[in-house]
Amino acid sequence: MSYACSGKVSRRDAVKVGTLGILGMHLSLSDVLALEAQAATTHQGNSAKAKSVILIWLDGGPSQYDTFDPKPNAPSGVKSTFGSIPTNVTGTHICELMPETAKQLHRSTIVRTVAHAEGAHERACHLLLTGWTPNPAMVYPSIGSVIGKELGPVGPMPPYITVVNGSFAFNYGNCGYLPNAFNPFSVGGDPNDANFQVRDISLPGGVDIARIDRRRGLLENIDGAFRRFDGTAEKASRSTFYQRAYDMISSPKAKAAFQLKDEKPDVRDKYGRTQVGQGCLLARRLVEAGVRFVTVNHSGWDTHSDNDKACKGWLVTPLDKALAALISDLADRGLLESTLVVCMGEFGRSPQVNALGGRDHWPQTGCALFAGAGVPGGQVVGKTDEKGAEPKDRPVKPGDIAATLFAKLGIDGSKVYETPQGRPTRIVDDGVPVPELG
Repeated sequence: MSYACSGKVSRRDAVKVGTLGILGMHLSLSDVLALEAQAATTHQGNSAKAKSVILIWLDGGPSQYDTFDPKPNAPSGVKSTFGSIPTNVTGTHICELMPETAKQLHRSTIVRTVAHAEGAHERACHLLLTGWTPNPAMVYPSIGSVIGKELGPVGPMPPYITVVNGSFAFNYGNCGYLPNAFNPFSVGGDPNDANFQVRDISLPGGVDIARIDRRRGLLENIDGAFRRFDGTAEKASRSTFYQRAYDMISSPKAKAAFQLKDEKPDVRDKYGRTQVGQGCLLARRLVEAGVRFVTVNHSGWDTHSDNDKACKGWLVTPLDKALAALISDLADRGLLESTLVVCMGEFGRSPQVNALGGRDHWPQTGCALFAGAGVPGGQVVGKTDEKGAEPKDRPVKPGDIAATLFAKLGIDGSKVYETPQGRPTRIVDDGVPVPELG
């Protein structure tokens, strides 16, 4: 099957858009559900160790010095101005801004040598989120979109959801050359906002389920009339698409998954009353409901100035609380063994602190943390030089990370798709699963 994203609308697509208006639902939800049912492969291979992935995306590029590789013996102006602290794994130290995460290292593996050559945000985001080197002629599908396509949904929930406030990684977390149906469902807004609501799962004012049912009857009549003139055999009928959309807005389970207010106050406090904290709590609720891939976007890491102020104030400190709470909460609920947690950004930061008290882009090395789904706890993969500037051993490519995520979910990373130009293309470029990650 060839997947073109040309932006052109066929007669069939136009019919779908028109009938959506009759049904009274938001187009983006139905669009996400439609081709998932048509194209998703619901078989998960025997090699799968994970049912779900939670990616905490540190948008902008986190400082390895102020997170997982503090380099306390490096010269002044290179090492973190914050101290390093021991973790619960003997011999492993991380930045003192992460005391809660330090208590979860027995369940985690740190990779300190994520290395590549893309120093611009756009290109680096594409590389880390797709596993493909940027190509001016092609935007590749994100890891989450591929997982959504390959594994499909569980129940009424979309397979791929992003928890974001604003834009996310130049849209490189999207479907690329796949159909728009494989874009993530975005909850929108800030989960820490007292008035936070998720779009597309509530009926418009004045519309109830009975009224929707009447509209569905009209839609079925119209759909049946068009089908008589449509000679194209589809794997699933349009009625199936709209049934899925209907199921989500009418499903108590789907609605309940988004209701953070149902959590006890002490649980919400444990995650932190911050955007990333409540975003991670929402991610836990979503994987409990069967979502395959959830991205929690934690932005602001492009610290070209005032790096220390940002890290202590609104970057590392809230991340520490959220990340540790997520790992421990998943473990307590018996979900960690089936959920892979990944925490990373597009690159690291420069060894030398600049004149503005910031650190600049540094793709030569950066850090990532992995937990759950068979990842051995208490490991550090890779070692950097004395200044934390270059890998001394065991560099890990972004393609290796993508291949690892696919392997954890039982997806063959060598699988080939066909681009809109008819070119066969593997779903991950130049990557193999990282053996240390199990």
